[in-house]
Amino acid sequence: MNQVNEEAKSNYKYSQLYDILLSKITSGIWKPNDKMPTERELCQRYNVSRITVRDTLDRLSKDGYIYRKQGKGTFVAVRQIEQKLTKFYTLREEFEAKGIEHTNKILSFQTLKALGKVKKNLNLENEDTVYELIRCLYADKVPYAIEVSYIPTKLYPEMTRDLIREKGLYGSMQFFNIIPERATENLRAVKLSKEDALTLGVKKQDTAIRIERTTYSFDSIIEYTITTVKGDSFYYTVELS
Repeated sequence: MNQVNEEAKSNYKYSQLYDILLSKITSGIWKPNDKMPTERELCQRYNVSRITVRDTLDRLSKDGYIYRKQGKGTFVAVRQIEQKLTKFYTLREEFEAKGIEHTNKILSFQTLKALGKVKKNLNLENEDTVYELIRCLYADKVPYAIEVSYIPTKLYPEMTRDLIREKGLYGSMQFFNIIPERATENLRAVKLSKEDALTLGVKKQDTAIRIERTTYSFDSIIEYTITTVKGDSFYYTVELS
């Protein structure tokens, strides 16, 4: 009976410590890449055993909240979030719904051979090419994001810069009878490059949100886009049902 009681107490302390440390991470008290207290300090601070601390840290590491550097300690991780969209949307629609003027400026439009990650994410063959479209996005005339889109040329053989300027990217896709229907997004925190920081009017190495988006029409991949959004412009809501 005593052994059972001791195990119950141990499990309670483990669960309690996990919740305490997780709260410090998710509330922002411990920020991404902050160094955490040592195992010994955690033992003393929360009056728990070394085994409880190690088990808790192992679970936090497995869940993606922390990472370890050999000889240097334990640090808070920058977590990556994957969100499957239940309703297809565009940023323009989101802003217009809130009464905010949304505009964009085409910085570059060219045809390139599909290579590496672009080729893989668009499920293309060796000799396939893509349109690379780079735009700066504005809300009430203030730049807030850099968007780089890759679109298979074989799906839109006569896509042009002027067509995109006139109809927008998704409007141009519909012009070719291809309707964007659903998308998946992966989000993570990044540091802005010197070039992106200059375009967005912020400091180099400021934090931003990188959104990688893959768009589908039926089962075909029709677009792969990387959007870098200024950290102070990013607001994200997930509705669960």
